[in-house]
Amino acid sequence: MTTSGNTSPRLLFALLDWGLGHATRTAPLIAFAAEQGWDVHVASHGTALAFLQSNCAHPKVSFHEKPNQSISYAKRGNAIKIAWQIPGFLRNISREQKWTEAFVAQHGITHILSDNCYGVHSSQASSILISHQWHLPVGWWLGRFARIFVRRQARPFDALWTPDRIVNPGFSGRLGSSSHMPTIERIGVLSRLPKDAKPGPWKRVGMVSGLEPHRQLMEDALRRWMQHDGQGGLIIAGRPGGTVQVDGSITTWPNPSADELASALQGAEQIVCRSGYSSLLDLAALNVIAVLVPTPGQAEQAYLAKHWAASFGFATCSQSQLEDGNIPKVQGELDGETANERAFQMLLLWVTP
Repeated sequence: MTTSGNTSPRLLFALLDWGLGHATRTAPLIAFAAEQGWDVHVASHGTALAFLQSNCAHPKVSFHEKPNQSISYAKRGNAIKIAWQIPGFLRNISREQKWTEAFVAQHGITHILSDNCYGVHSSQASSILISHQWHLPVGWWLGRFARIFVRRQARPFDALWTPDRIVNPGFSGRLGSSSHMPTIERIGVLSRLPKDAKPGPWKRVGMVSGLEPHRQLMEDALRRWMQHDGQGGLIIAGRPGGTVQVDGSITTWPNPSADELASALQGAEQIVCRSGYSSLLDLAALNVIAVLVPTPGQAEQAYLAKHWAASFGFATCSQSQLEDGNIPKVQGELDGETANERAFQMLLLWVTP
């Protein structure tokens, strides 16, 4: 482990920047680390880094860009387009590794928490990989190779953490299955949203997330749905740096604070959102239900929507159904989950045993 004249722990949080999900779920861990007085470095890219800079500002936190492999989606045929980008993704793991070793030496990093960044680990610092995808959602003919790949990428890390509840059925379902992995610890639900927020005035809330072009396609579909009967609602656009818009009965928030978002979700009678894992963790933390709309071509979100429908009774609809305004009624039931407490305890024991 790297040592220096400063005995304070020096943490590096590295986050995948494919959308905002990895950033939002790691934000409470970053805030907790800063409150302990530790030196905190946050590395990501693009909108994820912009989100963290605006939501995790603290004298003990500094922000950095790390090597990045952008991923792009198509309106149709996503699986094929993603497959073409895999070689670049693998090259980026090597770039991340070289960058990490130099960064650890330069900043005296003692602990690394990598959220799905396979290349961010070091023999000179205690390294943890956090993920909810130990069992990649691929076809059976690729299953064996996917398991070997994930196991190989996880091997250099000292510990593996999954943001999921302790009891079964877990929120991640078979994605979080660890039967082919070393010991994986569930650290409970991660969410930046406070559970005691005062309910907001909007009866319909649409949460937009993910990468283009599907982020904009979802926002446009939600806007048409809310305009159709004149009831309006609130759209959470997922655009850090944007401005609030009010168009008749529809309000658009580009990047609400944790308190604002929690308030809006607590007061809503109907919520429509992607079935991205971080969005699902936020729903669990607030004990609210929603209609889940998986991003087309994303096997992970398609699986999670089915898993939450089967295990928790949630309603789901496709992107095309959303665009047609054919949205089912909200249904389902969740048990109350206490977010972050177990994760904070584990982080504290890891850094200051």
